[in-house]
Amino acid sequence: MSIKDSQKILVISKALPTTGGGLRALRSLMEYSKHFDVYLFIPWGLWNDKQLLREASKYLRELRSMGIRFGGFSSRSSTLPFASDALKSHIAGSLFTSFVPKIVRIGVGMLDYDAIVVLHEAWDAVYSGYILAEVFDVPAMVLLQLPPFYGSLKRFENILKALVLWRRTWSENTIKESVLEISFYVRVKRTAFLRKLRYEKVLRCYDLVVGVSRAVAVDMSGEWVDRMYCFDPGVSLDDEDLELIKGVRARVREKQDYIVFGGRPVTEKGLAEALIAFKFISKRFPNLKLVFTGGISPEMYSYIRRVLRRFGIEDKVIFTGFVSRKERSEIVARAKLMLYPSHVDAFSYAVLESLHLGTPVVDYRIPALEIYYGKSPGVTLIEEGDIEALTVKAIDVLEKGVEAVEPPKIKSWREIMNEEIEIIRKLVSK
Repeated sequence: MSIKDSQKILVISKALPTTGGGLRALRSLMEYSKHFDVYLFIPWGLWNDKQLLREASKYLRELRSMGIRFGGFSSRSSTLPFASDALKSHIAGSLFTSFVPKIVRIGVGMLDYDAIVVLHEAWDAVYSGYILAEVFDVPAMVLLQLPPFYGSLKRFENILKALVLWRRTWSENTIKESVLEISFYVRVKRTAFLRKLRYEKVLRCYDLVVGVSRAVAVDMSGEWVDRMYCFDPGVSLDDEDLELIKGVRARVREKQDYIVFGGRPVTEKGLAEALIAFKFISKRFPNLKLVFTGGISPEMYSYIRRVLRRFGIEDKVIFTGFVSRKERSEIVARAKLMLYPSHVDAFSYAVLESLHLGTPVVDYRIPALEIYYGKSPGVTLIEEGDIEALTVKAIDVLEKGVEAVEPPKIKSWREIMNEEIEIIRKLVSK
């Protein structure tokens, strides 16, 4: 057991494991509590979402039982009084407006912190950390779990095409929609340009910018390739994950007649491409189902149902909603294939788990997946945006199978955490 240091660190995180990035942040917080006095600062994105807040309450109680204290919040809405009551502490500073669309208020306990650590790339977290570092005049680091912007024009264009494709998939083919599509395209490009400007300005103020993998720096490109410290990678399965997978593989002996979508049902994870590909895959395999796991908003669900009806596959697609990690692992283990045409990733828990569970994956050749899974048996990489090749390769795997399915050899979770703790120790000693 390690001896806890006396340094106080203020950690900006939502601590909610509903995504791979959220799970990693939660595990980092738990590890930090063994080495430092940890205070949790919750950025405004969580306060603004009542459903997320309810889901987070369980994990916040668990963190408190580990000695992690509530250090503060940022807010942009009427949830401020609730957050203030929960904090019962001094409201630091005044109102901050730089590079945010609305006024942000910071509430934080006025302690002598030794460092600020941000565990997400989301703007509410990055901006809050930037302000807090100024307020307390202490060193700060930010861990980017996804690229906050794309320096590569090709990568950005591919993501933009995916967004436009999704609009075309669910919308009506009218002149009005064509005009709206052009407006949407221009608006997204303008927003992305401004997003890159504001992120770069704030990130340059951090003492240390860390990427959860080399792919983050590659996607950001430019100065960030040399400026960032990158884990290689900073994601792995922990002992609990490996034990769970071992048990699932012992129980699950046969594949069932379905394929599973690897990510959340959102546009940037290749939702449109997966549905289009499955429309043609299901013609070759009429009894095959497509399974989506994870939460989904009512609005997105209504759009997807519209697409399914249009494609004639409404009775072939299953939505499980949120399931436990054990249930998710069993679903993936029984699947014949994972379809994962994601445009946005830094490493991918989903692909790693799938390979450990013996399920092959067909996915896009983006930096994160090519760097870490390009040579893994059981992974088939397709050029980003090539839906025809995605469909053909998926059918090929379903018909012929693969010779082997093996996960890549990467660092253990313990090795990654040791590296991360050492980075923070160096930060607080500045």
